[in-house]
Amino acid sequence: MRRLSLRKDFSVKQLLQRVDRIAGDLNVLLIVIAIGLATLDLTFLVTQNVNHLPPVTRVVYDSAPTAAR
Repeated sequence: MRRLSLRKDFSVKQLLQRVDRIAGDLNVLLIVIAIGLATLDLTFLVTQNVNHLPPVTRVVYDSAPTAAR
């Protein structure tokens, strides 16, 4: 079976073009992540400033409820 060898006939210009293409794709991904985090942050801030929601009530039994006869 023939081994795959590394190419040794590449130029610096080709290498820089490949790095530039990878960086461009990575920038798009980072922008999408940044927009998602900004949306999450905005949602959190809006929910923290909402004061007109009813309070959360909890029912806690000190003892077991008695059965009705």
